[in-house]
Amino acid sequence: MREYLPRTRVYPALGNHESSPVDSFPPPGLTSKALSNDWLNLYVQNIWSLWLPPEALPTVGYAGYYAVQHSEELRIVSLNTMYCDALNFWLYLDNTDPGGQLQWLVQELTWAEKAGIKVIILGHIPTGRIDCLKSFSWNFYRIVDRFESTIVGQFMGHTHLDHFMMQYSEETDHHPTSYQFVSPSLTTFADLRPSIRVYTFDGLYSGSTYRPLKHETYLFDMDRANSKNETVWELEYDTESAYNLTWLVPDEMETLVTRLEGDRSFFNKTYYNYMYHTNGNTCDDDCYQYELCQLRTGRSHDPTICPAMSLEERRKRELKNKMC
Repeated sequence: MREYLPRTRVYPALGNHESSPVDSFPPPGLTSKALSNDWLNLYVQNIWSLWLPPEALPTVGYAGYYAVQHSEELRIVSLNTMYCDALNFWLYLDNTDPGGQLQWLVQELTWAEKAGIKVIILGHIPTGRIDCLKSFSWNFYRIVDRFESTIVGQFMGHTHLDHFMMQYSEETDHHPTSYQFVSPSLTTFADLRPSIRVYTFDGLYSGSTYRPLKHETYLFDMDRANSKNETVWELEYDTESAYNLTWLVPDEMETLVTRLEGDRSFFNKTYYNYMYHTNGNTCDDDCYQYELCQLRTGRSHDPTICPAMSLEERRKRELKNKMC
């Protein structure tokens, strides 16, 4: 990144494969160096200092999360979502806000709200999947609900798939408050081509919404790479031409979900195809119901969001489709 994109700002986030053993992220405060995760936090603190300002680094060294000012009116918050990782067995000892991260997030968002600053949240594990423990997921959901006017985007990974998850108001009219884009991965995976995602945002000007306007997804041509040793990226789709969306705000994404629910042919040709690179294969009834549930499930282990499919059925299918 430093060699080929030397002038580009980089905002990293920890993933579950960064630690050893994988998914093992002890919370800060352990006195035993043999068990502590300080070796990783201090290492990434040093590496990330190439891109992050000094004031953002203390919380990285402490627990792997940080906030940084991108511009006068926009702040980037990068969460360590390994503190919701269901395979992080340290959390079964104590999962009450490890590293004080959610309390810190509330403080960051409160300050941003008072200052009139918008916030983009980055992370790895989408908080609506069963991979994310219920306590973290539900508390985070409440935080997003409270600060819906301040949070202008959430961007996750982990699943290797191309999808998104809606979030809704709990206390009022159940309107869409936010959503999480989950980007496909550059990492190769079974039946999935390496992908990169490019977002276009409302720009840096006074009064900007800083909301995403569209995204473009590019696929790597594996056949040409293997047969001709050529590096070729092909545009798979963009949200404007595929979905007729020109502004990716929660209300517009809710309209897209409603359309996907009402038009199964459109769902198969677009969303399902882009998600799994199906090459024309369609989604059966159970698959269709499950994927629609996933679109509306921005909170993990929630039996109320999708009454058409039981929580146990959703768990079984999600474990079956578990990628990482």
